[in-house]
Amino acid sequence: MLSSARLLCIALVLTLAACGRGSDDQVYDFFNDIAQGHQAAAAARFSPSLHEKFKDETLRNALAHWSQDMAAHGGLKDISVSGGVITFNELALYDVTLIYADGQKKKLKTSLTRTDGVWYINTAL
Repeated sequence: MLSSARLLCIALVLTLAACGRGSDDQVYDFFNDIAQGHQAAAAARFSPSLHEKFKDETLRNALAHWSQDMAAHGGLKDISVSGGVITFNELALYDVTLIYADGQKKKLKTSLTRTDGVWYINTAL
């Protein structure tokens, strides 16, 4: 049986590992979730302020549209992320290129915001 001190140490390490995920990881995971049809997981990556501003249905519709767009091009082959300008460890800006299976590319700008130590998608246009 583990002592309470050991359990506390394990919990702390797991918490730090979860918080240590970078903003660029969220970008990759967001678009991969969409490509794989995991819309609930992708929606959970939207910032709390976006959830407050838009209805859940509006966000789900946007994700469904992106998913259909990816499927129309044979799926998502790769994601290229550049930039990563992080301001005050609270805002990150990226240039993202989605590379589809048919060779088409879609370029967009994505911003993330950090809330309670977690990076969230704030825009993806």
